[in-house]
Amino acid sequence: MQEKSSQPNFTSQTLNGVYEIYDSKVNLYIEARFEKGVMHGQYKEYFDKEKKKLHLEGRYEDGMKQGVWTTYDRKGKVEGVAIFNKGELLERTLYDFEEK
Repeated sequence: MQEKSSQPNFTSQTLNGVYEIYDSKVNLYIEARFEKGVMHGQYKEYFDKEKKKLHLEGRYEDGMKQGVWTTYDRKGKVEGVAIFNKGELLERTLYDFEEK
């Protein structure tokens, strides 16, 4: 069963399951999966609380970024793609779209 919380108390509980977190500093909505207090699994950031405008998606394994991470602009276009292996950045491609 997946557990959800709008703002988990990171200091007093071990996180397990999927959590939804609002980061007011950057005005993003985050959906992250934890296992025994460590990020592990799908990770997504959204521009909106309805979770319709994706900003970033990727995967954590044992607290480290793993595999393909994709960043989107507010219109849904891919801004960049990064590839990680055990938290180490292997490759990054940034896209520059000109408005016409």
